[in-house]
Amino acid sequence: MPAYVRMRRDLGAPIVPAPPPAGISLQQYGEQTARAAREMMRRVYPEGLGDNGISFEGFWDWLRADPDYDADLMFVAALGGDVVGLCHCWRSDFIKDLAVDPSFRNRGLGTFLLTHALTAFARRGAPSVDLKTELDNVKAQSLYRRLGFEIVERVNG
Repeated sequence: MPAYVRMRRDLGAPIVPAPPPAGISLQQYGEQTARAAREMMRRVYPEGLGDNGISFEGFWDWLRADPDYDADLMFVAALGGDVVGLCHCWRSDFIKDLAVDPSFRNRGLGTFLLTHALTAFARRGAPSVDLKTELDNVKAQSLYRRLGFEIVERVNG
């Protein structure tokens, strides 16, 4: 298991919203977008999603049964009918995944999704939000730092 860092963003600090890249819209998270988002995540994480290869139906049932799940905290970016990004958040003020289709990277989509999520958490009254990333994922850590996250814990795998 790889080492990772937990990072935290104080939501009392100003959040500067980022505009969506051209043609990108947010879609409501539901069964159809969840299926497309899961397929997009398979492109992002070719080594696997850590889901033990369960079917979509098994994943969908698991997700909806989780008390930390809230469809209003699932931010899906689409271009036309294609899902190209996802910011999956939990009610516990935690960002579980930020995934951007490889063909849409370096266009501001991750920044857009993340600032949108931060704003949603702030509106809910959350004092801060956490996420974790692998220790060697310096590109992601750079984005998170730029948006006000700080490392609060290092965990060895």
